[in-house]
Amino acid sequence: MQSRMKSLGGPWGGLPLVVALLLVGCGSSTSPSGPVRDAGTQVDAGTDAGITADAGVADDAGTADSGVAEGPPCERTQGVCAGAKRAWVDGAYEPVCTARSYGADYETSETRCDGLDNDCDGATDPTTWADAAPMQWAPDDTRADSLPVAGGFLMVSSDGLAGIQLLRFDEALTLRSTATLPLASVPIRVTRTQLVRTSRGPTLFFIAVYSQTDPFVQGRLVQLDELGAPIGPPEGVVLFEQPLAWANAHVAASVEGERLAVIWTWGIAGAREVHGMTVDPAGQVLSAPRVLHRSDSLNLSAAEVLGLGDGGFLVKTNENTDSFDDTRVWLQRYDRELLPVGEERILTVPYAALPRLLLAAPVEEGGVEEPTMLYREPHGFTPRLLQVRSLFDQGMPETLTPTKQSQTSLFGATMTSRGLQLAWLSMLSIHDSDRDPSFAWEGRLWGRSASGVVTDWTPGPEPMPLHAGTSWVHLHELPGHQLGALMMTATDKPRTYTLRSLRYCAP
Repeated sequence: MQSRMKSLGGPWGGLPLVVALLLVGCGSSTSPSGPVRDAGTQVDAGTDAGITADAGVADDAGTADSGVAEGPPCERTQGVCAGAKRAWVDGAYEPVCTARSYGADYETSETRCDGLDNDCDGATDPTTWADAAPMQWAPDDTRADSLPVAGGFLMVSSDGLAGIQLLRFDEALTLRSTATLPLASVPIRVTRTQLVRTSRGPTLFFIAVYSQTDPFVQGRLVQLDELGAPIGPPEGVVLFEQPLAWANAHVAASVEGERLAVIWTWGIAGAREVHGMTVDPAGQVLSAPRVLHRSDSLNLSAAEVLGLGDGGFLVKTNENTDSFDDTRVWLQRYDRELLPVGEERILTVPYAALPRLLLAAPVEEGGVEEPTMLYREPHGFTPRLLQVRSLFDQGMPETLTPTKQSQTSLFGATMTSRGLQLAWLSMLSIHDSDRDPSFAWEGRLWGRSASGVVTDWTPGPEPMPLHAGTSWVHLHELPGHQLGALMMTATDKPRTYTLRSLRYCAP
């Protein structure tokens, strides 16, 4: 089954970077003409006459016993700033109030999810939408990926043909730089991009089709630094090569990051085999490629691998017929050398359920993380998002949340310090004969917090303009227990593609 969806300066190897800066400031005010002091100083009854006590401290904010009168009111009067008076700092009141006046809970730009109005603008734990970056086209979920790095996030995507674009964001999801990965051997097209973290840092995996006369497919691995610049040759190393076919592939790092499991499907007339190998972070082979799973009658797709807590891996692939029948999901555990462990398991889900794997928090305190499978049930009046835990102990599907009646598309999921967080787009088609069918979509962004609260995060009452191929949502935990979502909107007239970011606090 194939998913329908999913210059700041400085060159990288001589390539220009395009950068956007976000400047945040606060208001100003004029300072008072001078401090207002008491008419006299207090004399402690226990001291000799004529000797004063407690004449005031230079940075005292001004209290009844400080010898400094209470300062004038601050500029901001809402939230944690309510009732704040200017602090006495270095012999004068603050001309513009800061946290010294407002208190430890104050922030110039609110980032905490603490139920307080920290920036005193009248909104508690606000959501922040922004146009993160213009895009060249509409990459689906297999051609776009994102990863946390030091000081922010990296995003990688195919530019629609043979190029790979790298975008660098800070921790507030503000774009800091963009670059195109220079490839010595220019492919015909790039069909997959993926980012994964290893013990040596971020790594890019991509699949590309080469040669016009005798086409073939290669899977390549490129080491990156924390800014997204290639370490070594930007084209990386070849992990596998095969005659031209639709190759579905995926990589995952072991929990300690010392090895990568690489799996891919293969078959000229419909994929019939899942191949796998392990390599180190530089792409050197640790265990040679071999067949992990074979089907004589069913098409194999959506190959996926997940690193497990014991150092091994879990492999998943979908088994489909040529019709729209239900999908069989094949699951098998492997050790660190990709040798099978235990028995396989097969689950049946609806066609287009788009199952995916995630390492979930332990069920019991002190337990270990366990693999879980999430999927959508896209049909009917109340589509649902479901989860299967205890995958190899007869775990059964349980509903996470129903969704609105519409085509519920790809969803984003991440395990945060507070538990499982979800975000997804509910999409509806628009009947417009003058519009390109790929742009005839609109929808709303929803989220489910770890506590089960479902919220409509759409910016305003009107739905957002969407593209049929970019219905993915990438979800990440941000500092201060905020969540960050990356998604795309698109318009036909004028033809635009926009990467958008959302920061929010999940209740």
